[in-house]
Amino acid sequence: MITKEKLKKVIEKLSELEMAKVYLYLSSLPKETTAKNHISSLKLGGKLDKKNTRSIAYE
Repeated sequence: MITKEKLKKVIEKLSELEMAKVYLYLSSLPKETTAKNHISSLKLGGKLDKKNTRSIAYE
């Protein structure tokens, strides 16, 4: 596995032209989106499992 330190050493040895190519390649990669702490609903056997919590919240 490549560590950040190894990668930094290789990048420091690159010429400006090669570094520009690497930057263009890295910027062309698709950005990964992460779920923002999405909590899926669970069936825990509680009193609100079978109720519409959205309508209860507005009551």
